[in-house]
Amino acid sequence: MPNRIKVFLGAYLNQTNAQNLNCLSLAKYLDKSKFEIYALEINHGNLGRLSIDGVNTFNCIYPVKLTQWLGFFWGIHKSDVAYLPRGNNFKLQRLLVKIYKRKSFKTVENVIDAESLKTALSVLGTVQRARENYSFTTKTFSITSFMRRYNRERHGIISEDLILPPVIDTALFNEIGFVRKSINRIVFLGNDMKRKRVNDFVHLSKLYPSIKFLIIGKDRGYLENILSSGSYNNLTYLGMLTHSILLEKLKECDLHILTSKSEGFPKGIIECAAAGIPSLVFNDYGAEEWIQNWENGVVCETLEDMEQAIKKLIETPGLMSQCSKGAIELSEQYGVKKVVSLYEKVIEDLYAS
Repeated sequence: MPNRIKVFLGAYLNQTNAQNLNCLSLAKYLDKSKFEIYALEINHGNLGRLSIDGVNTFNCIYPVKLTQWLGFFWGIHKSDVAYLPRGNNFKLQRLLVKIYKRKSFKTVENVIDAESLKTALSVLGTVQRARENYSFTTKTFSITSFMRRYNRERHGIISEDLILPPVIDTALFNEIGFVRKSINRIVFLGNDMKRKRVNDFVHLSKLYPSIKFLIIGKDRGYLENILSSGSYNNLTYLGMLTHSILLEKLKECDLHILTSKSEGFPKGIIECAAAGIPSLVFNDYGAEEWIQNWENGVVCETLEDMEQAIKKLIETPGLMSQCSKGAIELSEQYGVKKVVSLYEKVIEDLYAS
């Protein structure tokens, strides 16, 4: 296949985190007749070693601090266009795209508020370095309009007018999709449980003892400490799950609650929506941009609002079905092939410029 554009996806395809999963979906769905794909893997990735037709990977073995440098040298050298979503080693990435004169782009994936700024600074050190991380590529895109406005006004981070949403493999979740008519199980998805305020989710479980509450994700001891302090008969912590087991568990769930107040565009909302599971979320990071109250989910201001929303969904005939149908329609707006086509256009335009 001659004249394919060589694309480097600068993330670890086999390790679960937002940037990595975004690149994994791109690796799977970018048109292989147009693009030749290069990407990274990490030797101890929780998704195991991957084999995707048309995708070449560099495996970062121990010591990863060294081999990831080699991986970025390899990928950027091989590429015509590099997608560089990760902030780690941004100075190396900046140097390499300059040396090799590569076109590149990046996505801003968080509303950089007081909470997420702590995470950004733990990686980048200072606000100035955070700005530099988002300014060295040929193009920088935000994943929501709210994020674009907020980060420009608060931090001077400039991104393009075009919004480039995360690439979410909605096709996987469509396979288990159906309209939910009542609430029997409520699910929480997330890894950084302290930041995502899982304690609020635990609080909600106490108010509805007849409903089962499931928590899925990686805990670093925060949740364990909460659960060890009391008895929670209707609450189950399942830990990290493989994709296949996650899908099986989501088949049993009816409502998704995200208690975090510091997010970008939570992938779990669209994944659940594709399965017919609407979400209750807070309004702090611009969720009104994609969720319409009582049509495809509910955006709340306070925890008390969430309590009342659950009650209303339980007691109002037909409301749960309406939100579930709306959630499926919401997921179609962010269908994987539709979003991938936006990335393909960006790559083609950069290559041609």
